[in-house]
Amino acid sequence: MKKSNTMMGFFLVLLAVSSFVVLSPGVAGAGPKMVKFVLVGGAEGGPEVSAEAMSINMYLGALDYRFRTFHQLKGKYELKYVSTLFADADECLTGVASGAAEMTFSGPHYMEALEPAWKLGESPGVFDSWEHFMRTMQTPAWKALHEKMAKEKGITVLKWMANIGDFYLYTNKGPINTMADLKGQKIRFPGGEGFAKALKAMGTTPISLPYTEVVTALQTNMIDGLLTDMFAAFYFYELPRYTQYCVKSAWAIQPISFVVNTGWWESLPPKDRQAIQDVFDRIDVSLFFNNAQEGITQGWAAGEKTKLLTLSAEENKKFKKTMQEGSKDVLSGIDPKLVEAIEASR
Repeated sequence: MKKSNTMMGFFLVLLAVSSFVVLSPGVAGAGPKMVKFVLVGGAEGGPEVSAEAMSINMYLGALDYRFRTFHQLKGKYELKYVSTLFADADECLTGVASGAAEMTFSGPHYMEALEPAWKLGESPGVFDSWEHFMRTMQTPAWKALHEKMAKEKGITVLKWMANIGDFYLYTNKGPINTMADLKGQKIRFPGGEGFAKALKAMGTTPISLPYTEVVTALQTNMIDGLLTDMFAAFYFYELPRYTQYCVKSAWAIQPISFVVNTGWWESLPPKDRQAIQDVFDRIDVSLFFNNAQEGITQGWAAGEKTKLLTLSAEENKKFKKTMQEGSKDVLSGIDPKLVEAIEASR
């Protein structure tokens, strides 16, 4: 399964963060029952060391407070942060689906193991932006997919939380004003046939490398650049030291969501369920990520050694069309109604 740069880096960061919550109805007269829940291994009670982790903990902190103070929930549920139950994000999602745990958060490239249509979530050229993604999620076709996943796979999405970064192309060769300027460049991509095909169509040589080898490959000229997101580019790879140009044309987005086990969720009393849902409905961290990405992007534009390249409207259309051509095989076999909803939501 494809793992994006940021999602991999993200979950590695979370190795130091206790990330999970367990919710369980208390037994009458016996007090709240504690159930352990985890995301990715590491030291329990670790500090918040990333913006993603702090954002997640905004929801979990609010939920913990509501459990402790809200009359409808007080004394019936208890939160327990644990970080040693599951080894990776795939296991976390599978564990929630099977009922071994109640809650986790995930992304489309993990969900596609349960429902193949989610492979569209991070494929090149499919979604233009977070706003486009969210409009699509509200269409009847995608709502039906959520319901199907809940009923057949045991996973209910409580909240699509945010986009943790648009994928841009970064290179040390340029400037890139047209697709022809990319010809012959060696570009590392995060995995997935769609990215490879689109890069080939743009005249580049796609290179598949583990994320841990990217910096060395840039230093030794094994690659000229890579596809990644602005957060990973700036904080994880420190690309301003190795690549001069960033082409501001989004290849894909990276949505993350909170999910719960459907059986557990539907077993809760309706008033309890609504009180919990209110926590997720009232908090929105997506604007933080949008603003943070824009801030880093503008910093790249203002840097002495970095240049932000904005394509002309005509050239951007060519880039987008090539990205979408790369994803054609991904679209095959997917319910046409889902694809039509994506196009209708642009």
